[in-house]
Amino acid sequence: MTKLRLCGFIILAFAIWLVLPQRTGAQTASTAALTGHVTSQEESAMEGVLVSAKRAGSKITLTVVSDEHGQYSFPRNRLEPGPYSIRIRAVGDDL
Repeated sequence: MTKLRLCGFIILAFAIWLVLPQRTGAQTASTAALTGHVTSQEESAMEGVLVSAKRAGSKITLTVVSDEHGQYSFPRNRLEPGPYSIRIRAVGDDL
């Protein structure tokens, strides 16, 4: 009976996995709190740029990386409403 119960559990878990919406990992405009595009005069779109947001009065900084099109987005569930300072850092920048 234990093997039958285990098989039933596996089939149920697989069925639930098929029914649940799949997450792609990409942020859309509706799920992102803040989006933007990093460009430069020399390179146009810049990939791999670190974009950091720090809320006024907070010690926590959230950092994302721009994609191959220079686009970045901060997830809505990670940024509370309020004023933020934004900083960028690209490879080769002098500190």
